[in-house]
Amino acid sequence: MKIAIIGATGTIGSKVTTILLDRGHHVTAIARHPDSLQDHPGLEKRPTDIFDFKQLRSALTGHEALVVAFAPKDNGYVGYKLLVEAAWRIKRAFKEVIPEAYFMNIGGASSLWTPNGFQMFEDPGWPHWFFNAAQPGHWARLYKLSGGIPAFKEMAEQRTQIQADSNKDPFSNFHGPVIESFYDQCREIFGKGMGGRAQLEYFECDRSFRWSFVSPPWLLGLTDIHGKYRVTIDTLPVEDGQPAGIAVEDLALAIADTVAQQSRIHQHWSAARPVPPSVQSY
Repeated sequence: MKIAIIGATGTIGSKVTTILLDRGHHVTAIARHPDSLQDHPGLEKRPTDIFDFKQLRSALTGHEALVVAFAPKDNGYVGYKLLVEAAWRIKRAFKEVIPEAYFMNIGGASSLWTPNGFQMFEDPGWPHWFFNAAQPGHWARLYKLSGGIPAFKEMAEQRTQIQADSNKDPFSNFHGPVIESFYDQCREIFGKGMGGRAQLEYFECDRSFRWSFVSPPWLLGLTDIHGKYRVTIDTLPVEDGQPAGIAVEDLALAIADTVAQQSRIHQHWSAARPVPPSVQSY
């Protein structure tokens, strides 16, 4: 199958690209700078500005499936604007040049519904229930990946201290000015999360083409790789009463499987690891 991947150089997109190439598919990597990808006989690198309609239409033409893994680095108002505008432009170009093809959009956890019946930002547990769920190692990794966001370092240190005290709930709230300042920022604008939630509206209201919308679980980037996964429809994956997670490699596997089968049409879904936290650590 000939598959186009927008954002093929990113964290998720690059791993989906690798899996699909290994399975014998022809992949067109659509990105501003696709040369960072390793050469492969089945890979075509297509430098593209997705906000240029002419370039975008040309890049999409002739494909049987499209995977959109675009994710701007900014997590503020700029990131929100880029995500929402990109979704609109990509959907418009797709329907103009390959309307019969299959469309997989990778959104965010914020559009999933929690056990309380709310989307993430409206849930009474936001932000505490969500941020309390991760183990110290998860926040330590995010601290490095984010370039040193102080709140992530503070979370790693506080969670270690909390778990060392047998008299405390291991999922109890973080505290202190660094955490509260970070939460205030999240409450004001969580650009990529809010943008992913808005993206879903572009799809749910339109059944005129074959789309599937996948939202990663809250904890994306776990280190235990299973080579399998479990799927939820519309709902946030939960494990032992806490927001669940998955390794990027396993999420990429779930996406590649679904694209290859061209399944889950008109479904909003998520994937999480198949075992509870008590069996494997984060």
